[in-house]
Order: sequence, then C-alpha cells, then structure tokens
Amino acid sequence: MSPLIEFRDVSKTFTSGSTTVSALDSIDLEIDAGEIFAIIGYSGAGKSTLVRMINALEGVTSGTVTVDGVTITERNEKEIRRIRSRIGMIFQQFNLFRSRTVFGNVAYPLKLAGWSKERQRARVAELLAFVGLTDKAWAYPDQLSGGQKQRVGIARALANNPTILLADESTSALDPETTQDVLRLLKRVNSELGVTVVVVTHEMDVVRSIADRVAVLESGRLIEVGSVFDVFSAPRTDTTRRFVGTVLKNRPGAGDVARLRARHEGSLVSVTIDGDAPIGQVLTDAVRRHDLRFEIVHGGIDALQGRSFGNVTLALSGEPEDIEKAVARLRAVAEVEVLA
Repeated sequence: MSPLIEFRDVSKTFTSGSTTVSALDSIDLEIDAGEIFAIIGYSGAGKSTLVRMINALEGVTSGTVTVDGVTITERNEKEIRRIRSRIGMIFQQFNLFRSRTVFGNVAYPLKLAGWSKERQRARVAELLAFVGLTDKAWAYPDQLSGGQKQRVGIARALANNPTILLADESTSALDPETTQDVLRLLKRVNSELGVTVVVVTHEMDVVRSIADRVAVLESGRLIEVGSVFDVFSAPRTDTTRRFVGTVLKNRPGAGDVARLRARHEGSLVSVTIDGDAPIGQVLTDAVRRHDLRFEIVHGGIDALQGRSFGNVTLALSGEPEDIEKAVARLRAVAEVEVLA
C-alpha cells in the first residue's frame, strides 16, 4: 500500500537580500494512512515548514510532495484548493475569529464550501457534541479557556470531513492537564473518525502520549525516524537522546553514581527495561537460590505504546560470585551495566 503522504528529496531555502537560509535539506519521509505521526525538533529545525508543505501553504524549492496519490508540487492553485479541503489544520494560538461565536467559527468553513444553513447547523451540532462544547455554542472565544478554544479549533478543522489533520504546536500554549485533554481528543479523532493526524511539537511528552511513529529534525535534516518505542528505547543521535531524556528515566550520571555509592552497600548495576523482559523473575530466582539482596536505588519505569520501558539502578549485596551469577542472568534478558 502506498503511503498517504510522501516527501521525496524535498529541500526548501529562503532568501533575504544576499542571504540564503536552508530550512529543509533533502527530506525523504512517508506517513501512512490512519496513523498518528509526530514531527519533533528544536526551534528552527524546520518542522513547521515541513508540515505546511502537506497542504501546500509552503512550497518546495526542490523535490516532490505527494498527498493521497496526488503530487501537489505539480498542481495548479485550483487543484491545490480542492486537495486542501480534505486537510484540516489546528494551530498553537487557535486562530479563532473573536467576533464570531463558537458556532460561527465552526460553521465558517462550511459556509465557504457552500453548505446550506440547515446542513451547517446539523454538522456544527455534531462536531460540538464530539468535542464536548455543546453548551458553549453561543459563547465568544474571549469567554473560553485555552483548552476550550483549542477544542473549537479542532471542531472547525474537522468541519469538512478531512482525511488528514495537521496539528502545529497545538498544545504549546496549554497547561499540562489541558494538554492531556486535547491529546486524548486527538486520539479520538484518529481512532473514531479514522483521520490521519500529523503532530508538530517540541515536547517529547506529546510524542509519548499519542504518536505511533516519530520523525526527528535537526537544522533542516531528518536525523531519525521510527516507531515511538524504537526511537525512545534506542535513540541513535545526541539530539534524540536529549529529547528522550526529558521524559524518561535514564541511566544515572557520574554524579548520581558517586552519590549512590556513598549511600548504598554492594554492587551498583544499571538495568534497562525494554518491553516484557522478566527482570523481576530473574531477581526473585537469584534471591531464592543465593544469599543475595537487592534494592532499587535510582530510575523508574514508564509505559510506552503498551510496553514497559525505563532504567533502574540496583544495589546488589551478597557474595561476589553470587552477584556475578545474578548479573549474568540479567544480561541474558536485558541491557546491563555494572557501575560500581
């Protein structure tokens, strides 16, 4: 099956006077229908430029962008407008009309598309019920919280039954609790309506919460792409490791090791939990068979795409040969490093 969205050798440069800046450099990327795909990178990485190429709000300097089998970089403006009607977009700052009610904001794209007033009313009512804002239909944006405004933005983006929803930093202006509410709504958009969601963010926690796959951009180049679990569990670049380190417990640093060594007896062992490795069973057997004791002294475990992932540092106490046997058995099922 062909990908729903495809970038082939896409580059983008901006020119200001005599200065030329490369925003994207030779991007090859595929996004499949029905997935939640995240694009992450630090400020200036090129992620917003990349996502705006999907609905042709940004043109390419070279290369091709194909959406649902149509190479949009080879189409005229009239054809592009028809493609855009199947792509919804939500923004960081909501982009609502302050002079229109919630109903009016959601109905706006339907009015532009020539829907009758009766059809508009039915569709808006359906969408407001979906996002949980039926009671706010006649309120104005200034009367809403940030989370409610973003729900209006999502309802408006869904008005024309899009197959793709683009979310450009859509939670960056929200507090953590409201962010999770909006992310749960985006997951419903994907699972219940079958809409492919492309999320642009600089927050790795957003990626962990909802994405199936993730692409990492750095200075306009695609440096890593894969399933969220694979990228989190085995990041290949320093940039990705920094992102992962903001949300997952990792191995202790040199300062942590010195502190732990001073406070705990025995050998310090770092164990990376990846999936369903039977770490607990191995330790239980070691304690049962030998005069061995262990204590978890650092780290933690997170749930990631339905699998356990994280790192724990153990203080193992007992006879040296018993500790060696326990470490050998742990190495058979997990990545293990003896720290001290």
